[in-house]
Amino acid sequence: MRYFPALVLSAILGGSTTAELPSADARTGPLRNPNTPRVFGSYTNLNAWNQRAADIRSQILTSAGLVPLPARTPLEARVFGRVAGDGFTVEKVQLQTSPGVYLAGNLYRPLSPSAGPFPAALCPHGHWPGGRLEQTEAVHMPARCMQLARLGFVVFSPDLIGYQDTLQFVPRSTEAASDPYAGHAAVFRDPALQLWNLNLLGQQLWNGIRSLDFLSDLDGVDPDRIGCTAADSGALLGFLLSAVDLRVKVLSPVCMISHTHQGDCPCENAPGLRIIGDNVEFAAAFAPRPQLLVGASGDWTRTTLSVEGPEIHRIYGLMNASNRFRALSLEGPHNDHAGSRALAAGWLARWLLNRSETADIPDMPDAIPPAALLRVYPDNLPPPGALNEAQFVQQWIRQRQADLAAALPTNRVAFTNHLRSFVPYWARVLAIESGDRPALRIEGAIGRAGRGDRVERRLLLPDGDQFSAAVVLVHPDGRAAIGRDGERASLAARLLEARIPVLAFDAFQTGPSKDPTLPHYTPLDGSFSTYHRTLVQERVQDILNAVAYVRQVVRPRRVILVGDGAAGLWTLLAARAADGVVADAGALNWDDDRQFLGAETFVPGIRLIGGPDGAASLAAPRPLWIHHTGSRFRTPITEKLYSAAEAPDQLTVSPEVASETALLHWILGRSHP
Repeated sequence: MRYFPALVLSAILGGSTTAELPSADARTGPLRNPNTPRVFGSYTNLNAWNQRAADIRSQILTSAGLVPLPARTPLEARVFGRVAGDGFTVEKVQLQTSPGVYLAGNLYRPLSPSAGPFPAALCPHGHWPGGRLEQTEAVHMPARCMQLARLGFVVFSPDLIGYQDTLQFVPRSTEAASDPYAGHAAVFRDPALQLWNLNLLGQQLWNGIRSLDFLSDLDGVDPDRIGCTAADSGALLGFLLSAVDLRVKVLSPVCMISHTHQGDCPCENAPGLRIIGDNVEFAAAFAPRPQLLVGASGDWTRTTLSVEGPEIHRIYGLMNASNRFRALSLEGPHNDHAGSRALAAGWLARWLLNRSETADIPDMPDAIPPAALLRVYPDNLPPPGALNEAQFVQQWIRQRQADLAAALPTNRVAFTNHLRSFVPYWARVLAIESGDRPALRIEGAIGRAGRGDRVERRLLLPDGDQFSAAVVLVHPDGRAAIGRDGERASLAARLLEARIPVLAFDAFQTGPSKDPTLPHYTPLDGSFSTYHRTLVQERVQDILNAVAYVRQVVRPRRVILVGDGAAGLWTLLAARAADGVVADAGALNWDDDRQFLGAETFVPGIRLIGGPDGAASLAAPRPLWIHHTGSRFRTPITEKLYSAAEAPDQLTVSPEVASETALLHWILGRSHP
């Protein structure tokens, strides 16, 4: 047996990248939050940015729980209560964005409908107390919409969930009734919903998509000329929507985009959304479509002209579209006042009406009809048949389960196609970087250059330099599991006798590398999972890195992944990376949400890919043994995929814990191609 200490192995391999690994795993450093400053990525060519923009769009939809996109059921739009003003009309709108789910708003139109078709503008509101009907000097939502309608736009101003007339999910508490924001922020707060990525941000994004459906199909609207302008959290909804929906042709976000503040409301945060990206990148994903960025000197957008604007402008430059982006900043506090409204309206008019930005844009807030005439449900009661939150959650989950079942393949061709679409989704839910075979730097530990991770490992090598197979052991004790008196020292010795190398490593916060002073991860608190991978996600990434390390260093014909005890769950989630997998299911009951809400088991969105069963199925058609399933760990997805891959004989599922001898025989039986 040969055991290479870390420094010896580092000397043998040499350095392969310019960035060294940190002396300690940087992932144990201070936690990030909405106010942690961000640095924009170094995108030096268009191909690099285009790939990043595609990743951003995919991440937004995944974090929002909108993959696959829900069915676009009939909107059954009601437009009624027309009131005429000076150069515009305004009506009440009710849309059914999902069965039994209603969105209310107002529709503003030019006074002369015969002059159409008109361009359209979507104007979501921010966290103003009055919502879409806020009417103050600093923020006047009806004035913004009226101004655009007088210019020649059809304007839809929808509610955020929990404001004005869109109240069906709001808890009927005194606080929620008196404070719209309290009711808004209280929606979809059950921790178990994070397993489905069912969240306030996602449902508002879906309402935005359906709002574009409404505008695109509306008589008198040119669907190829749709813009969006908004401020505060409405701007965040606007640029997330515009990043994923190409129907928005022109954008003007006001007083929101910052490298030092991302937004701290649940409607601005969702699992995985900002682990790597931030609002500046999300806005840049709109390029090369025309965009005007408006900041203010007295809020978190005070560096619009020196930081955020130049970074976004650089992306437009890569696309030879520098003239399509502009950044401006006005003196004053956080706002959506007359000055900001005029800038945004002029920008939309320039690109969608071919109108000079310097032309007069009148602002007439006193001409707005009384708010009482704009309310859709003056009695605060949603329409008959409206679902409450609990009813909607049940409906949503049933539909997501049906979507997953319908996507499962039934034959070999469908299986191949399934992998093409499902593997990227798996990687997104698990927050995996660099695919499932990442490039590594090795210098006494395993890590990815520039990522801050450092994973200590122990590699045991038999004599010789050509191996039919190698084992990567994933164990809660980390590398100590194959050290002296380690729990798997005997298995490692028997594998070495059979000329099979063995690697064990300290997955994040396990084994000798565990930092006992690190604050306990509380992934369900606040927006933790928006900015950080959970323990399980970090460990899955470490498993992929370890498998890549063995492939690069040991170069066996096969890598067999063995997950012991609690590490069996992480191993099942990473099963795709290896050539053979044996994992302890821990007799988990996948039907019980409580078993997946602890810090050691939590993965947001995991139910959207079918849980450990769905992830393990991606090992097909390679050998897979799931043991210790007990009576409740079910594997219908894995069984279906192995059947579709015409490899049912490569799958073994057993309720009891595998003995060491059984593990050894299984590994030896699959150590040769």
